[in-house]
Amino acid sequence: MDEAEALKKARDMVLRLLSYRARSRKELKDYLEKKGFSANLSHRILSEMEKYNYVNDEKFAEDYITSQKTKGYGFKKIRHELFLKGIKEEVIEQKVSELLDPEEDFERAKALIRRRFKKSGFAATSEIDDNKQRWFRREASFLQRRGFQDDLIIKVLKNFNLSNDY
Repeated sequence: MDEAEALKKARDMVLRLLSYRARSRKELKDYLEKKGFSANLSHRILSEMEKYNYVNDEKFAEDYITSQKTKGYGFKKIRHELFLKGIKEEVIEQKVSELLDPEEDFERAKALIRRRFKKSGFAATSEIDDNKQRWFRREASFLQRRGFQDDLIIKVLKNFNLSNDY
């Protein structure tokens, strides 16, 4: 395959991939390398995509943070996922500070626990009182997997008031 043909094929593949959802530059670079394209060709295609604003890591980070907040994920998980997707550390810090609010994180974690409590089927507060440590550990583990910070998890669970929150 000559260079012009390879360039067209790589461009088409990237555009098809971008038609599903936005991608970071690193995700696209890794995709092209996995498909066997040279680093030079990948660089040319990605530069072209950035020129036309099809690839924009700052916009990608904003959209990703907004999406993950809506899904109920916390600060730590969002930061880590952006890092894995190849977003630069300074962009992550800037976007996280702009778009993530600790008070909003607290409310999101509290809403998740409230929803889980309602679904759990605890008939009365006495059932939780009997198993308080087990409940606390289970909910803390859940929030940790969701990427919430440890101090926030403790604050949410200690302030969870069954009479008001349920």
